[in-house]
Amino acid sequence: MINFHKFNFLDCKKLKNYLDEKNLYLYEYNPYWIFTNASFYRPEICFSNEYVYIRYNLPGTGKVYYPPIKNQGGNLEMTLLDMEDECNELGIPFYLGPIPNSDKRLYESLSYRVLPNDNLSTYIFNMSELSNLSLNKNFKADIKQFNKEHKEIFLKKVKKEDFTQIIEFISKIRDKQDELEFYPKINQLKECMDHLYELDLIGVLLLDEQATYGFAIGSLMDNCFYYHLMFYDSDVVGALPMLISALAKYAQTFSRFAAMPAHNGKKELIDLYNSLKPLRIENYNGNFNV
Repeated sequence: MINFHKFNFLDCKKLKNYLDEKNLYLYEYNPYWIFTNASFYRPEICFSNEYVYIRYNLPGTGKVYYPPIKNQGGNLEMTLLDMEDECNELGIPFYLGPIPNSDKRLYESLSYRVLPNDNLSTYIFNMSELSNLSLNKNFKADIKQFNKEHKEIFLKKVKKEDFTQIIEFISKIRDKQDELEFYPKINQLKECMDHLYELDLIGVLLLDEQATYGFAIGSLMDNCFYYHLMFYDSDVVGALPMLISALAKYAQTFSRFAAMPAHNGKKELIDLYNSLKPLRIENYNGNFNV
């Protein structure tokens, strides 16, 4: 049996050391995303001399194992058989995912049927493009209208003491949120704010003296910045592109690329990503149907 333990704060940077320079852009490989979503996915991890193992609970599916992350040496085929044996002992199916695009052929050569899930794909953008959305023809008019209607707007880099203000803003727009996602997002927000400095997270508030219009927060891994949470007033024209661009302006000092979360079939995000035209799309691949 693999000696898993509950994924905790100390595992974040330890895992990041294993992942640095591996160019794994899928959201599920971001250690800070794993940690801040722990209450929802209940991740576990094991560090061995040869591989790093991770498994998590996918609602509606059950336990899912990450492909073994190589440390040094090791026989992948035998390791996967050991993982299958563990699942047999536990009496559960051997679900494997997310398999990165770069490893898809490898797992197919080992007789795994690899299935892509477009809804869970990660979208990669050029950071400089996001920081200049006001020049993008698809967003130019909305941002111009936003600036015209909110002339006193300013950006504020988030600090821990802003948590109450953020919660008040989210409470005001709660009826515009997906109810199924609301509480997991609140739990993720709490973890982000509790560990804001320890995880080197970057967040911004979009506001004026009268109201708050948006909040976003993310983390850096390698040369890519990950947008973890975005809350905005959907009734305010231009609030979303302004928020995306605002966070990019802060994060572009540290990163060349930006990763945006899976659209999960949401029309609003699908339209947004189509308008932005990503540099690449990292597919969530697995040996099971999500």
